[in-house]
Amino acid sequence: MDLRLLFKVLQDMRRLRLHEKWTRDDLETFQREELSHLREWACARSPFYRDFHRGLSNAPLRELPILTKSMMMEHFDAIVTDRRVQLPDVRAHLAAGGRGRFRKGYEVVTTSGSTGTPGIFLFDPREWTTIIASFARAREWAGLRLRLTGRSRMAVVSSTNERNLSARVGRVADTPFLPTLRLDATEPLADIVAALNRWQPEVLVAYASMANVLAGEQAIGRLTIHPRAVFASSEVLTAQMRQRLTEAWGEVVFDEYASTETASIAAEDTAHHGMHVFEDLLIVENVDAGNQPVPPGTFGEKILVSVLFSRTQPLIRYEISDNVRFAATEPGCHLPFRTIDGVQGRSEDILLLPGESNQVVRVHPNVFHDAMDLVPSDGWQVVQEPDGLRILVVPGVEPLDDLRVRDLILAALGSQGVLPLSVRVERVSSIPKAPSGKTPLIKGLFPPPHPNG
Repeated sequence: MDLRLLFKVLQDMRRLRLHEKWTRDDLETFQREELSHLREWACARSPFYRDFHRGLSNAPLRELPILTKSMMMEHFDAIVTDRRVQLPDVRAHLAAGGRGRFRKGYEVVTTSGSTGTPGIFLFDPREWTTIIASFARAREWAGLRLRLTGRSRMAVVSSTNERNLSARVGRVADTPFLPTLRLDATEPLADIVAALNRWQPEVLVAYASMANVLAGEQAIGRLTIHPRAVFASSEVLTAQMRQRLTEAWGEVVFDEYASTETASIAAEDTAHHGMHVFEDLLIVENVDAGNQPVPPGTFGEKILVSVLFSRTQPLIRYEISDNVRFAATEPGCHLPFRTIDGVQGRSEDILLLPGESNQVVRVHPNVFHDAMDLVPSDGWQVVQEPDGLRILVVPGVEPLDDLRVRDLILAALGSQGVLPLSVRVERVSSIPKAPSGKTPLIKGLFPPPHPNG
């Protein structure tokens, strides 16, 4: 991170700290004002939004149409507010490696495309500063305040592909004040462990699945690091994973919820009572399949996010297919932000399985999380196949009973009304990684089967 960017991030951090002292009324007033500015900007500078929101200038947020990723990519040139930006030119920039700023002004990142079409997102220097500050805020809430007078070693085990947001942020974070080792999660595990042992990070940031594997390496003595904070991100952190990480490194585990489109959405603080949503940067609506709001304490089918600081590529009621749950009762805390106390994956992780009377049963990821949390393993993955399910399991130190795994899965599915189906348990040495280095817990058929067969 160059010094100019560093000082801008520090200024942004000071601004965000002031927001943390607001009352809930202060926060909601700020959201209304910032949303109004965002809508005015988008309609004035984006041909797409002029048509998309035509006649809705006085409508409340909940009555505005929903923007999907496929819609955004189809109308990319009309959505972006810089009329000089054209999608073919952005694609050419990415094809050339994506290094450096596009047109000397924009950072460009992409989603993985695991749910279909990859999304492309541009951020101008002001937006990029806010994104870096949002990640720094998550570290600060864990007790790691960014200071020019301090120095902490950080290791990031995720992706080093420059198209990936975590890779780009990891590169930017590497400063004399926060020297950062960047490791690709697709590298051989032995190489990752050796590099971490040499580096001895005080802060470890990793995909949740990779943090889980590293905790296993720590438990058997191959990994010998002692971080002051461990951040699990980009994937679901199950209760079993958290317990394993805590056993390896202590009460220093922090869940972080982020996306390419928004940067940090929510993060834990040192009280560990859920992830506080960054509501001074985002408005997050938790909705069901029909886009109706769900009450706190209930998992939604997706979230709709309005990014209050987005100006280059405005995102208003942008659909992200994550299943999250807002806390039914807010913990007593000095922060004015609501908390998310559960993330169970994406809507694409919901499996459609046969039920009685030719009905299709929607099985949510938490059904598998709860069952597999009872299995002593070093990792697992549920793979849907045309003729049933294949359960990949990495055996742990304790004996593994394949029949018990099968029975646990069948019992869990039966409780949801799923008819008996083929469940095969397969022991593997490691869970196969996606090109990004992530290891999703649930792999459904893609495209999913039609509900009516």
